[in-house]
Formats: sequence, structure tokens, C-alpha cells
Amino acid sequence: MPSINDLLVSEEEEEDISSKTPLADCKREDPEAQKNELEKQFLSPCSDFSAEWLNRLQQRWDIEPDYRSLFKIAPTQTRTVTRFLRQGLQGRVVGYQNITVPMNRSTAKNSTSLQRQPANRADFVRGAAGFFPFTPGGLDSIEATAALEDQLYSGDKPDGDSNANRLDRVIPLGSTGRLLEIAPGMSRGIDFSLSNKSQSKASADDILKILEQDAEQEPRQKLNEALAANESSEETTNGESDYDPIDEFLPVEFPSFEPHGVLATSSARKTGREWAHMVDIRHGMPNFGELVPNMARDWPFELDTFQKEAVYHLENGDSVFVAAHTSAGKTVVAEYAIALAAKHMTKAIYTSPIKALSNQKFRDFRQDFSEVGILTGDVQINPEASCLIMTTEILRSMLYRGADLIRDVEFVIFDEVHYVNDFERGVVWEEVIIMLPEHVSLILLSATVPNTYEFASWVGRTKQKDIYVISTSKRPVPLEHYLWVANDMHKIVDSDKKFLESGWKSAHNAVQKKDKQWTDNNNNTMAIRGGNNRGGQRGGGQRGGQQQRGGGRGGGPRGGGGNQQRGRGGGGPPRASHTPGHMGRGGRAAGMASAAQDRNLWVHLVQFLRKKTLLPACIFVFSKKRCEQNADALSNQDFCTASEKSRIHIVIEKSIARLKPEDRVLPQIVRLRDLLGRGIAVHHGGLLPIVKELVEILFAQTLVKVLFATETFAMGLNLPTRTVVFSGYRKHDGQSFRNLLPGEYTQMAGRAGRRGLDTVGSVILVPPGGTDDVPPVADLRNMILGEPSKLRSQFRLTYNMILNLLRVEALKIEEMIKRSFSEHATQALLPEHEKDVKLAQADLAKIKREACQICDSDMDECHQAAQDFKQLTFQLYKGLLHIPLGRRMFVSQRVVVFQWDGIRTIGLLLADGMSPRGSTDDPIIQVCAVKPLRDRRDASDQLPFIPAFRKYLINLPSARKQIHMRSLNVPLRDIECLTRWVLKGTVPEILKDGQAGHQAVERVQEICHSWDDRLNELDLSRVKSLHLQEIKEKRTQLMSKMQSSPAVLCKMFLKHVSLLL
Repeated sequence: MPSINDLLVSEEEEEDISSKTPLADCKREDPEAQKNELEKQFLSPCSDFSAEWLNRLQQRWDIEPDYRSLFKIAPTQTRTVTRFLRQGLQGRVVGYQNITVPMNRSTAKNSTSLQRQPANRADFVRGAAGFFPFTPGGLDSIEATAALEDQLYSGDKPDGDSNANRLDRVIPLGSTGRLLEIAPGMSRGIDFSLSNKSQSKASADDILKILEQDAEQEPRQKLNEALAANESSEETTNGESDYDPIDEFLPVEFPSFEPHGVLATSSARKTGREWAHMVDIRHGMPNFGELVPNMARDWPFELDTFQKEAVYHLENGDSVFVAAHTSAGKTVVAEYAIALAAKHMTKAIYTSPIKALSNQKFRDFRQDFSEVGILTGDVQINPEASCLIMTTEILRSMLYRGADLIRDVEFVIFDEVHYVNDFERGVVWEEVIIMLPEHVSLILLSATVPNTYEFASWVGRTKQKDIYVISTSKRPVPLEHYLWVANDMHKIVDSDKKFLESGWKSAHNAVQKKDKQWTDNNNNTMAIRGGNNRGGQRGGGQRGGQQQRGGGRGGGPRGGGGNQQRGRGGGGPPRASHTPGHMGRGGRAAGMASAAQDRNLWVHLVQFLRKKTLLPACIFVFSKKRCEQNADALSNQDFCTASEKSRIHIVIEKSIARLKPEDRVLPQIVRLRDLLGRGIAVHHGGLLPIVKELVEILFAQTLVKVLFATETFAMGLNLPTRTVVFSGYRKHDGQSFRNLLPGEYTQMAGRAGRRGLDTVGSVILVPPGGTDDVPPVADLRNMILGEPSKLRSQFRLTYNMILNLLRVEALKIEEMIKRSFSEHATQALLPEHEKDVKLAQADLAKIKREACQICDSDMDECHQAAQDFKQLTFQLYKGLLHIPLGRRMFVSQRVVVFQWDGIRTIGLLLADGMSPRGSTDDPIIQVCAVKPLRDRRDASDQLPFIPAFRKYLINLPSARKQIHMRSLNVPLRDIECLTRWVLKGTVPEILKDGQAGHQAVERVQEICHSWDDRLNELDLSRVKSLHLQEIKEKRTQLMSKMQSSPAVLCKMFLKHVSLLL
């Protein structure tokens, strides 16, 4: 390839080349410039071609423009889809159908409708943080309207019964069933049901003519007349078409005879909507086989009446609330709901408050049903099964995250609903119940609680559906309650729930007898140790003769007591008290005991239960540490046979087979293997999940004979035992020690008594710490036979709830608060309150105030000044009670002006300062008041007590026979004036009879003649507090403003101000 230098030419050839190349203008004398020009022309081409080259290489065709092509419309998105029509369980295609779809398809990120597009399969179970929750049932919102529109556009005709889907509560359906005729917020809409088209056309022409007229000729009036005529013709047409011959047999209703006013309100109260229905199970169901011929699940035993009622209502698609005793068979209702969901090819969700209950139900249901899954914080197994077991928190998360799995759910089973009383987690139950969609049926399972109807009413009103309450009257296996005292059982409550005083007395006598024996043995031992030797030498004839060591310090003068306890205080009784927490012998509290005492206690107890064939037994201990210590106390006990040991070994090896070799030798597993080999186990929150599950499996197989467990073991676990033992009756609830509540005791004691195996269950109460303190009778009665705690709302706003609700515009926080259980009573009475308000407004509208030229100018300002004056008076007197000088002003026998049930009167202070019954924020004053002669307050009583208004006040009783004194506790807010009068010698004589009392009343009579200057306020100028002086100055300004107001000069001032007040 030639270089740049080869391209350079000589001078002779330059002329010939210059005429043929574009370099004719280059400088001949500068070869370097020529070189740069060549590089630019050939080695650095430009990005565009010259016009000359383009004309030679390109060709252009002239095309005639077609302007009509611009008028064409681009093809629109299709609004219809073709769907198959299927029949049978196999889904056989029998036809096709064109379905209209909305233009803007709703998704999980922009709609709460159930008709929205499904999300990704990965988010089917748990949902996603950005998904909208589905529309809660019973919630009137914009999204409910969107759901109805989706149903209409999809081609599915809505159900004729509006109570079936309740989606037309926001925008009611029209007469055609397909058009939305009434806009939100409007009382009526357009009626398209005219059958007379010609008449409608004529009416439309009339309206058009009116609209074409000039606006000056009152078109609005004529338009209204035309519309009124049109409506009347429509009513005539509809009346003729709706007539049916059966109307001749119906009674005629006269609108004039309908109740009005107060009668209408009382009538509406009687016919209020009741969502909860109590089911009577005393009569049985002899026709159950006819009502439910094809059951979704059968049992080898006959169902109880309450179970049959629940099954019947589940078959009808109703929601039920089963409040039955422990071990009564509530699980049967849950099992039938699961089987019914599998039959309907839907899903059932079983929720529980704790993971232990979830694990146990998963093991039980997996044996009876083919598709069972579990979702907890620890494990997730088969999440797409037809029966899902989960904790309530997991279900709440699924609802907030809009999981598509909720579409397929037919039943949600809430077990242990009484857990709603839990302060920390009770709010979760209320959130889930409120957020569940409308198509989900609720099954509530709970222990017996007093207010089942109230809770069911709240659920029914919140979800806008009927709920049936089914309760049991007694346990299937009765319980007997005992006290363990002096190594023996003393029955205190029999199987008929009758408290036995004789059993408690026998336990008490056994304690006294044991104390006496202990004291005698101790005295004999001390006499041998010190009476003849050291005691005699030290005491001799001078210090009391024969006595035990140390007795001289606590006996008579210088030790004169004979047989006394060792140590200080020997002269006192052998036992200080029989109340919980007293200091017993040795200075140890009754609730505490030594390790040796506990070891001997449990050894004697379990040996006694084994002898009486009362094993297996569950011993409830209210401490994790004590659970372990009590199990160690039975280190030399063995309750298992050789075959049982072999079965326990096989279960343990199978359970830990999948663990790593190093995990199989964890301290908990090694220790548990030793305990389980002897039929002993512990169960508390500090154990590993696999260890707790292993204990539950072996206990269910009756291979564990003695189980030390905490209170959580009693929360719904279907692991009945023959005997339940309480290691005490007091627990620490996180704030203080207290006795067990009746509901807590019943829940734990309910584990006793195995249905079908035991005729009666045994419950044993061990005194705390083994000190043999017999609990008081009142505590035992309340704990064993007392009424369980009511279901109370623990609803509170949490940050998680607020953030989840703020994501969706249709779900308002106010709606969530309004539908909580705490607001049930208020919301249930809301319709009655609205009617009362309307009646009051109607009565108020009838009152017409005549215009007044004098009062109308500043009556409002005068009224506001009066209200501010009363508020400042309360603040002033409240501040006086906080300073020494002010408290001395509230001296006994001072005359005060105050309001007695809204009626102004006077009285005498009975004590200095404020009453101890009051508080700092709301003080109470003790007053001996003059009883007014009238029972109803007057308009003058609402005016502030200032000199300008005293002429309007009604006089006090002036005659001696009319004056009656009475002692009252008056709120400081009702005190209107501290007067300067102090009637000496009137208190306390005025409260007595006789001459002194008559004289005191006569002194009070002297100031009751009129509201004169003697009742002026005392001098407050001595108060040095700057804050109180500022309040006093504001009161003075308000008083001057009211006294100088032109409204006071009006002759009808009192009448006019009464209408304003």
C-alpha cells in the first residue's frame, strides 16, 4: 500500500493534476499542508455525503398523499372474552359464552375486589407487602362497589336476595337487576322501568320544550312540574302492573295509624336486628338424620346434642359460636368443618393461639384427613392443602398482604377464643374477625364464658351475618377437687359442684394436728440437747429452770417460760397465721419452701397417686425453674414397665433420627431421654420445639405418667389426663402475685378426666411451697366455683395496623375502630341514638326565638363570657387548694354557693380543705347544704353567680319549717362562690338534734332571705401566686363585660338567654 509520501507529485506534474483533483487550491510551496489535506479527504471521511454524490446514488418516487387514511380509527382493545361452559365434576365443556370484561382490569395492587386477577403463584399463600387486602365483610366501602361492578360486567347476574351478597348496600341495583340507578349519597335515581314508551316519549318532549324556552320565563318551575307529572304517571303505571290478586287477602295498612315520635322509637327498638341466636340444646335433635342425611364425616360414636346442632348449622352455611366445657368435644365441630370444606372442594383454616396447639392439631388431623398443612413461625408444610393449621398472627398477615389463598377459604375455625382477653395478643383476634371477607363462615370455639351472646352479637353485627350460639350445661366427665394436706387428700368440692365445708375443716384440723406434733417433737429434741445439761446450768433456778436453749430471750421476765420454741420470740404461738405469704417457722415465707421439703412433697404425692391408680397426672407449676427442680426431685422414681420403656425408646429414636449427630447429644435431649425413660417429663416455653413435641406425643400415648408443665400446656391441648395437680394457687402475672382467676383454674383443671375412660376427674390443690397452709374458704370458692372472666376487648391501635390500613384508601382506621369489640355497645345503640337526635332536632325546630333589637346585638358574646367565667372560677378554686393560703380559705363553717343537681343553693363547709374521696384533678368538697324547694332547675340557675344577675335568681327557703339540711360530697366544679361569711358554732352542731342544732339552723336562716351582698366572694387580694392573680383578673374582666352588656337591659333577657342555654 503506498504511503503518504508516494502520493506527493513533482512540480512538472502539478498542473496536470490540479485540473483533475480537488486540491487545486492547495499551496504549492507547502507539502505538509497537502499531506494534511489528503488525510482529511481520504483517511478521515466525514459523516455525511455531499449533495452531488447523493443525487447520483439515490432515487425518489413521487407518491400522491392519501388524506383519507388519517380518518381511520385504530383497533380498540377487545371488551369481550370467550369462556367455556362446563358441567359435572369432570368439567366437561358443553358450550361457549361471550363475557364482557371491564376496560381497566383490577389487580392485587390496585383493587380489593375478589374478582381481581390472581397474582403470581409464589405469592399465593403468603401474599406480598404491596398487595391490597380483600374487602372485609360487612364493610361499606368504595371497593364493595367495585366488586359489584366486576360481578355485573363479568356476566354473572347478581343474586336476587340482597342479603345474600350485600354488595348492593352502597349502590342499590335497579329493577332490571343489571343497572346501577342510584348514585352514592343520593336518595333516589332514574327509573328505567317505564312500560309505556309513548308516554315516556311525550314526557321527554315536554321537558325538551321547556328547556328550549327562554331562561326569563321560569323554566325551573315548569321543569319541576313536568317531572312531577312524569313521576305520578309512572306510579300509576307501576301500581297497575304490580297488582296481584293475592293483595285482596292481605290486610290494609293505614299510614295515619303508624306510630310517630316516641312511640316510633320504642317500636323500632322492639324490632331491632338481632345477629346472635341462642340455640336450646335441652330438647335434643331426634330428626337429625333427616336434617343431615349425608354427613361429610362420620364418627364411631353418637354425637352430643350440641355437636348435632353445630353440624346442622354448618350444613346450612351459617356461622356458629360453640362455648362448651373443657373435654366436651369441641374438636368434633372443627373436624366436621374441615371435612365439609374438602367435600365442597374449598379450604378450611384452623387457627390457634399457641404453636404447641398447632403442632398437636396437625398431628391429629393428619391421621384423619388426606390434605393437611401447617403454617407457623417455625415450620411450613404443605401450604396448599385443603386444611391449613396456623397461628392467628399468620392469618392476620395473610389478610393484610392480600393472599389469593383467601379466595378459596370457606371456613375459618378460631380455637380458644377466650384468649381474646390476653392483653398482648387479644387484639389479633379482633383484627382477623374484622378483616375476613364476606364469603368466609366463622366457627368460634371457646370455653364457657358468661358473655357469649354479647361477643356473638358483635361478630354478627361486624360481619353482617347471623351467628348461632351453642353452649353446654355441664362437663361430660365431672371433676372432684381435693386439698393435699398432711400427706392425704381432703375433698372440698364434689362432682355436683357443691363446696364441702367438712372437707376444708378436716384439712384445717390436719394442719393443726401436724403443727402440734412438730412442736412436741421439736421441744423433746431441744430438751435432750439443752434442758438437762447446758440449759440447766445456764438457767438453773435463776433463769427459769429447765428450758430449751434460747428460750429465756423470748419468754417471760428474764426467761421464765418453760416449753418454748427455739430462737427468738419463743413465747408466741407456734404458727403466726394461716394466710398466704405469712412468715412461718424458721422465718421462711409461706409461699417459699426449702428444696428438701419440695423433694419430699412430690415423692410422697406421686407415690400416693400411684397407689390410688390416679396416674397419669399433670402437675402445673408456675415457674420454668421449678418445673425442672420438681422433676429432679423424682430422680429415684420409675413409673414405666419394660415394654413401655421400649416404646418410649423407639419414639425418641424416630423423632431425632433426622437430626445431625452433634444435635442428638444436646443437653436437653440427653436429659429428656433419661426422664422419659422413667415416665417423667417437663413441658415449658424454654424447651426446644422438637423436645416439646416429643413430650406431647408420648403424653398422648399415656407413656408419660408424671408431667410437670407450665400454664401454656393447658391452652387447648387435647391431651386429657386422669389427675391434675396444682403446685399452688398464686402466680405472678408480670406485675404482681395474685390468686388464680376462675377462668385460668377451670382451663387447667379441665385437662382432668378422660372421656370414655374415667367416670370422674381428680383435681388436687397442693398448698404453696408445701407449708401445709390451708387456703381461705372465700378464695377457694371464688377460684373453683366462681364465674369465669368475661370476654373483654383488648383492641388498640398498633403501628403495624395503621401502616397496613393507610396503604388502602378504602380501608379507614376509623372503620376499624368502629367495628372493634370495645365499640360494640356504642355502635349497637347508634340507630336508637340517631332517632333520638332526630326527635330532639325536630323538637328544637319547633322552638322559635323572636327577634330582639336589644339582645341580638351581643347575646352570643355575653353567653360565651358566662361560660368562660364558670371555667375560670373552677380553675381559680382548684389552684387555691394547692397553696397553703388557699387551703385556709376552705375553712369549716364557711358559707358557699354551689349547684345541687343543677339547682343553685347555699351550704356550709363541713371540713377544712378537700375531701379524701376526691383527687387532685377532680377535688371533692364536703358541704352541709340547704335543700332547695324545687326539683327542676330554672334558667337563672345556668347564669353565673355575679351581682348583675342576682335579680333573676329564685329565693331560697326562708321559713324555719322549709329549711332542711343535708350532708353532700360536692365536686369543686359545682362550687360557684366562696363567700366571706363564716358562721361560727354551726358545725357540727347543725347535723345534730336538740337545742344546738336548732340554733345552728336559725343562723343559716338569717342568710337565706335574699341573695344580698352578704354572699359576695371573699377577698382574694392576699393570694400572691402570679398564675392565680392572672385568672382572677380575667374573671374580673369577664364580669365587667357581662354587667355592661346591652343584653342585660332587655326585659326578656332571662327568656332569651334560656333559649340559648
